[in-house]
Amino acid sequence: MKFAGDPHHDGSPDHVRVEDGQAVLRVRVPGGADAVYVRVVEDGEGVLVRAEEAGTVGGTAWFEASVALRPVVTGYRFAVVRGARYTWLNQEGAHGHEVTDAGDFRLLAGPPPPAWVPGTSVYQVFPDRFARDDDSTDPPAEHPDWALPRSWDDEPEGLGRTASLEYFGGTLDGVRRRLDHLARLGVEVVYLTPVFPARSTHRYNASTFSEVDPLLGGDRALRELVRAAHERGMRVMGDLTTNHTGDAHEWFRTARADPDSVEAGFYYFTEHPDDYVGWLGVRTLPKLDYASVELRRRVYGADDSVLVRWLTGKDPVDGWRIDVANMTGRHGAQDLNREVSGEIAARMREVDAARGGDGSWLLAEHFHDAGPDTHHDGWHGVMNYAGFTRPVWSWLNTAPEEVKYLTTRAPLPRNGAEDAVRAMRAANAGLPWRVLTHSVNALSTHDSARFRTVVGGDPLRHEVGVAAQVTLPGAPFLFAGDEIGLEGHDGENARRPMPWHRPGAWDRGILDAYTRLLALRRELPALRTGGLRWLDAGPHHMTFVRTLAGQVVLVHLADGPHTPVAAAPADLDAARPEAAASGGGVRLGTDGAGGVVLGADGPGYVIAVGG
Repeated sequence: MKFAGDPHHDGSPDHVRVEDGQAVLRVRVPGGADAVYVRVVEDGEGVLVRAEEAGTVGGTAWFEASVALRPVVTGYRFAVVRGARYTWLNQEGAHGHEVTDAGDFRLLAGPPPPAWVPGTSVYQVFPDRFARDDDSTDPPAEHPDWALPRSWDDEPEGLGRTASLEYFGGTLDGVRRRLDHLARLGVEVVYLTPVFPARSTHRYNASTFSEVDPLLGGDRALRELVRAAHERGMRVMGDLTTNHTGDAHEWFRTARADPDSVEAGFYYFTEHPDDYVGWLGVRTLPKLDYASVELRRRVYGADDSVLVRWLTGKDPVDGWRIDVANMTGRHGAQDLNREVSGEIAARMREVDAARGGDGSWLLAEHFHDAGPDTHHDGWHGVMNYAGFTRPVWSWLNTAPEEVKYLTTRAPLPRNGAEDAVRAMRAANAGLPWRVLTHSVNALSTHDSARFRTVVGGDPLRHEVGVAAQVTLPGAPFLFAGDEIGLEGHDGENARRPMPWHRPGAWDRGILDAYTRLLALRRELPALRTGGLRWLDAGPHHMTFVRTLAGQVVLVHLADGPHTPVAAAPADLDAARPEAAASGGGVRLGTDGAGGVVLGADGPGYVIAVGG
């Protein structure tokens, strides 16, 4: 196996223990080594700390070292010495050449994020398209003047001028009516895209943050939804746009009307009142300037701020997904992102402590390399497009031509499984382990094509993607309708209404797969909080294990036939994994020597448990 002989370390409990200002670090070294060192940086200088051998099991040696925790972040990597050969081990993997600090393992100082997050799963709801108050399907007779009413059976337009104005009439009471579906599916967090009033159905152009849109049922509907979710043991996450408001927002109207107002300092005016900075140049989305102390107070600092108000009270939400988190506080030479995200995280902890809760989740939208934004006490996790979504898409892609990659006009790339593994390891090397485990693994979101369309409508390739989603570190993230096979060729067209009244259109097979795999993840601690060790990858397969406290979960994913690969007992820490879930054409066999053989005659997966 390609990676089985590599030394290994990750941020899981089997490898890291923090006590009394020290980090005890353990590294797994197949075949042993002459010496192992931990390389840390003190005052800008690299320092090597020798590790001591802590035992050998089946030819695999374990080394252990203790290093002092640094303020904010402790970065480190290992040097494994065999004769005259040095192997550097960082979060991206093992290297026989010099490496930079960029891929180092990182431990963050300060209070940890909520402990419940790595074990959870998320279900995204776009309220206008999920469910109405009743079972009607005709275009809404009552609608705002900006809206284009649509039948519940209409297919949304793709990207274009009118896409955000299509109004299907879903409400928060409609979401509450369908919570039993989510409970049966086994998801644990209901994430709502924005619910504040706006002149669009995406509602990212809010006109106020002080109330819930009456079109969705108002404040009452949100509180009742949260209460009903909590009664079922679910949590509810809101969506807050910290980067911009809508041009009809009460703050922006005041800012334009009075250049001397405090609100005028909330925005970047180049020439008052008509020239100002909009998000990516969009004039309807004026960008917020966090140089304003009063803006910070109103967004998250004050007890009646936007962030705090909805996290407190009788039926509070359980966290925030931050829209355009990567751009918040950034404009030209100004970069306040780290400062603002740190203040938001600290403020949420204060609120949690005051209400005696078990923590609120702070999840950042981030389409690209999130690493540099996470090397401090700020965003708990990210929407991991770079480290999960796009690598899995590019591997399992059989999409039609209209599905694009990012905003390019080029087709979606088609790469092998080993390229996907390389991409995941590279992108995730920048994330501290605790950030990776508090991030989400999405196959689809409201900003992307549907995964079912990416895989060309193939239910088996879809299921392979789900298996990856529930077995890799990070919380599984479903966009409503993924579980029944909804399609969509771009982020607007993918926002299709849930066909509650057409159950015959549901793919029951994929619904069953989601339900089974989410249940398996809940049952296996190693899938929730265990480490990740890659064993092998080829053009058509990837193989890894998740381990925790003696539990070994072997995962093999394939997109087609491949030459069988074998895992020896030492690769599996002497565990004898037995299939717990499988699908498609993957075969799990034994080699007669205590190891296993994995082959495939078509797309499929196997998840086997031992220990």
